Amino acid sequence: MRQEKVENNSMKTFKKFSKYALPIGLVLVIGISILIIILSFRSKKSAKDIVNDMGIGWNIGNTFDCFDNSKIFSSPDEQITYWGNVVPTKEMILKIKKYGIKTIRLPVTWMNFIDEKGNVNGDWISRVKEVVKWIIKDKMYCILNVHHDGGEGNWLSEGLKAKNKYINLWSQIAIEFKNFNEYLIFESMNAVYFRISNNQYDYLTLLNLNQLFIDTVRNSGGKNGDRLLLIAGMGGNPELTCIPEYAIPIDPINKFAVSFNYYIPEEFTLEPDGSPWSFEHNGEILYISPMIQWGEKEHYEILFNNFENIKKYFLEKQIPVILNEVGVLTEDKKEPKSIREYLYTLFSMTSDYNGIISCLWDASKKGAGDMNYYDKENDKWYDEKIGDFFKKISKGKYVKPTDYYIYTNQETVYNTVSSGTIMLINIENKKAIKAIVNILVEGRDYHSIGFGITSEDKNKAWIGEGISGSEGRKQDDGTYTFFIDIKDRDYNNYIQIEKWWGEEHITLKYFTLIYDKEYVIFNYIEYKNAIANYI
Repeated sequence: MRQEKVENNSMKTFKKFSKYALPIGLVLVIGISILIIILSFRSKKSAKDIVNDMGIGWNIGNTFDCFDNSKIFSSPDEQITYWGNVVPTKEMILKIKKYGIKTIRLPVTWMNFIDEKGNVNGDWISRVKEVVKWIIKDKMYCILNVHHDGGEGNWLSEGLKAKNKYINLWSQIAIEFKNFNEYLIFESMNAVYFRISNNQYDYLTLLNLNQLFIDTVRNSGGKNGDRLLLIAGMGGNPELTCIPEYAIPIDPINKFAVSFNYYIPEEFTLEPDGSPWSFEHNGEILYISPMIQWGEKEHYEILFNNFENIKKYFLEKQIPVILNEVGVLTEDKKEPKSIREYLYTLFSMTSDYNGIISCLWDASKKGAGDMNYYDKENDKWYDEKIGDFFKKISKGKYVKPTDYYIYTNQETVYNTVSSGTIMLINIENKKAIKAIVNILVEGRDYHSIGFGITSEDKNKAWIGEGISGSEGRKQDDGTYTFFIDIKDRDYNNYIQIEKWWGEEHITLKYFTLIYDKEYVIFNYIEYKNAIANYI
């Protein structure tokens, strides 16, 4: 009797529960499904998704990347402070986040704390790990790399001769950090110049080292199988990377970006005043003279064309790009307004293009480096306008350069250069098929004046030909217009119109090039006016 009562109670309990069993089951199924979808979405985040989320980047420069081939450091902090900087603290690093910085690049030179086989000193990697933890714990991205180990004369510049040491080094880094989340990103190397092939750049060597890096990290376990990896461009140089010779390694999950420095033009960004660089090219000694100012039309054209090349070679192929170092000398005589204009435009460009970011190189402490922007010891910007526009750009509040792109098959200039004797248009790789020049002739018969259309060929040799005044067509306003067929000419890089004879009687009014197809050009004047209040 007691047993029957118990059974009856059990049946009542079951029937009572069964009324809710289906809804509860559905809730559980739905909940689990949503969780799976969320986890699946996170794991399937593409390289471009991550790069777009990385926002504005900043380097902890001249700290962990210090080195000296002839010195033995007694402790990690001795190396970190070797070039006059301070030891970074957790508070210093996290404070910069409020200025819109979402990515911190930690450049690390390992050579003074590894042996000849690439075995890493435990104290050194622990010190690196400590800083990485500070960064990613606050949900900022951290780029960890192999930095000056690849500088000229250092071990990694030996290329494939150093491959076993390179594999061993990256094996240890990958295993040490294998359980860190997606906020940690590995970068294969920085601006390596290989000591092979008579100092010529060796693209095959770079490809092989980048491939070894990917294979080593992907096979190291933990979360490294899904981590975003950065593969180095050639010599840290966009002009040597955005060309057909540069080859992409194979990544089994296709989750990588290409990284390189962007210090263009070097005359402005890197060249100290009064100290021209000299280098040998094809047996000729060439010099680079320093620039104090930046912001002329041709400067913007170079920047625009470089970004379009980055887009062509990588972004359009769904390969994101990280400009891992950008900046301008601040302790030299560079014009402060030009520095602001350069950085504002560069960071606006990278924010405006899909799949690319820039990382400011910053030594932070004056006397410890030649690029100093944010005083991390005192939490302030040496130039407050830069900190202010970083905040705005990070929130999407900036003048978008692409709003000033013009799609056309022709380009016109109205301003002369070289004391009014030349009009010039930079054509880069575009093909011009017709030139149109309009002139005013005063005090002389137009038959007795002449000018030349000049450029350089693919080998950078000067080419030019004369145009007689008699070939012009008189316009209603009294000017003369010349239509010149140049479709069979091998012009390269630029085309210019020069006054040749009777020049004191000639005023150049405008110069137009017609291209073989539609291209994008930059509306320089309107963009300059639009950003005037920001810089």
